[in-house]
Amino acid sequence: MNYRQTGKSRKTFFGSFLALALALFFTSCQTTSFLLRDKYTDPQVLPVELLCPQEIDWQPVEINGKTDSNFSLVSYIIHEENVEWKCLKIDLDAENLEIIAAPYTKDLGKRFFLKDFSRKNKLLAAVNTVPFDLDGRTFIPVSIVKIDNQEICPINKTYSALAFSLNPLRAKIFNAQTEEAFKNCPYAFGGFFTILQDGQIFEFEKYKRSRTAVGISENGRYLYLFACCGIACPTGRNGLNFQECALILQKLGAESALEFDGGHSTGLTINGKNAIKPSLQRQVPAAFGLRYKD
Repeated sequence: MNYRQTGKSRKTFFGSFLALALALFFTSCQTTSFLLRDKYTDPQVLPVELLCPQEIDWQPVEINGKTDSNFSLVSYIIHEENVEWKCLKIDLDAENLEIIAAPYTKDLGKRFFLKDFSRKNKLLAAVNTVPFDLDGRTFIPVSIVKIDNQEICPINKTYSALAFSLNPLRAKIFNAQTEEAFKNCPYAFGGFFTILQDGQIFEFEKYKRSRTAVGISENGRYLYLFACCGIACPTGRNGLNFQECALILQKLGAESALEFDGGHSTGLTINGKNAIKPSLQRQVPAAFGLRYKD
């Protein structure tokens, strides 16, 4: 058909094209059920036998061309849910590790892709951290950000936080943000809520989303960087809920854990490359990573 004949024909053509494009978009998940609200708020918490492999096989990561036993990775796909997750376990006793984080005060509200942040700073591993609130045209973190003893963003008593002490480098998770809690911690990054503490898993609304979480074990010697997302699911409504993340991290050996910002902010990089990310990943205003000192 010659669509140059009439304006009506052109409208019909573009209308059909738009309908087809939308249909392809909304069927990009394994099934359209992933887009439905009842799936997004599925009350079911999947059993750990489905969430994790039966045997946990930590694989050393190649760092700077050499296998580095201080960094080990587990990857898994939950085929029944069309969800994948990865967890990087880091031994903070590794010599010469240092923390690199953003934002500093001059960068407050600026956004960046986690991969770019990781590559720019030559990070071995990095995750997005603090949730944010839109203020005009800038994205302002709404939870504690403390870097090199400088408080970039103030405490938020509603949320939990991950903090680091030095000499030796150790990670700590605090259920509440207080000035006293971070007194001896030069680094602190607010998240959402503690999901696992001393082996106890907490209950929350059962929203399925892409997630970024962090766990610790052995008095903060081991740090677990965790991220999950739906496979080829642009809406981000295909993922895990807080309890499922806690179950996985507990299975992997974490004793306590908290959630960072998730959804389209979810990100985990290893050696400057995206280890996992949602199909539609937004820029974020806050992140931290680790590298060896020069």
